[in-house]
Amino acid sequence: MLYLASLSHTPEKCPGVALEIRDRVLRMSSTMTDVLQSHGCTLQGAWVSKSAHLTFMVLDAPNAHAVDDAMVDLGLAVWNTATTYPVITLEEAVAGLPQ
Repeated sequence: MLYLASLSHTPEKCPGVALEIRDRVLRMSSTMTDVLQSHGCTLQGAWVSKSAHLTFMVLDAPNAHAVDDAMVDLGLAVWNTATTYPVITLEEAVAGLPQ
């Protein structure tokens, strides 16, 4: 099942200016695949809106608890507020419309 994780932080906690958080991001990026796999998750794509201090990640995961656990283990929950949404593709939504 697909999940959209929306992560937001304050400007003071931005990896672009907070050196401790920047170091966390660099460490996280080198272990992300392994951590996600340990929770049965795979990253489908990720995007950052620098000026809005938002990160969006689409994960294929067995359930929302796995996504939440992965966010914690990756350290993303240390400086971000994470919100997880179950999502489907646009094609799946269109196919489900009544004729």
